[in-house]
Amino acid sequence: MKRQLSYLVPVMLVTACTLPELEETESTKTEKPATVSTVIVTTTTSKPVVTQITTTRQQPVSIVIEPEHEGGYERKLFKHWSDADNDGCDTRREVLIEESLIEVVVAGKCSIEGGRWYSAFDGIETTDPSTFDVDHMVPLKEAWDSGAWAWDPTRREAFANDMSIPESLIAVSASSNRSKGAKDPAEWMPPSEDFHCAYLTAWIAIKQHWGLSMDQAEHDVVSALRISC
Repeated sequence: MKRQLSYLVPVMLVTACTLPELEETESTKTEKPATVSTVIVTTTTSKPVVTQITTTRQQPVSIVIEPEHEGGYERKLFKHWSDADNDGCDTRREVLIEESLIEVVVAGKCSIEGGRWYSAFDGIETTDPSTFDVDHMVPLKEAWDSGAWAWDPTRREAFANDMSIPESLIAVSASSNRSKGAKDPAEWMPPSEDFHCAYLTAWIAIKQHWGLSMDQAEHDVVSALRISC
């Protein structure tokens, strides 16, 4: 398996008192002022938790806390399962190939033969990739509500197909993915408690990487759950 899920390290979320400067739009005029949550990520291993954070020093990560944007979401606004490198395999198949526990055979039109997959959400294994979904760790609707509503189509497509952070896209059982839907950690966490810390840290990393906000309830639950990690 080429790509590994990160097993992660303590993250502390602290709400700062300084308000960020937001571009004044109709939504920012009517919604509550945003605050900034500072996420400090540390690691004692030789591998960085996120690409922007090194193992040799602490680096603060800012995430805006503000109410979610309401309305306007449609799944078709995020062009997904693209073939960005033109190798004949779309993003879904790229994820399945990389996350297989054993080597797969890629045949014509990127059909996948062999392979075995593990769903970190609920511990289910399969040799049939059609029973697994490739989940957006931060769901597309959640991304829309947290800032992607203001993006152009190119940036939304990049987010929907992003593999730069390993946990951005993850192969999981269809049942667990449907159970999650578009929920954030305040509304849903994976049935497998062993994956909670990795799930939360991935959630924070993706939100920071793409400049997406958290609502207050989401922030408070993530902060509270991270204490036990």
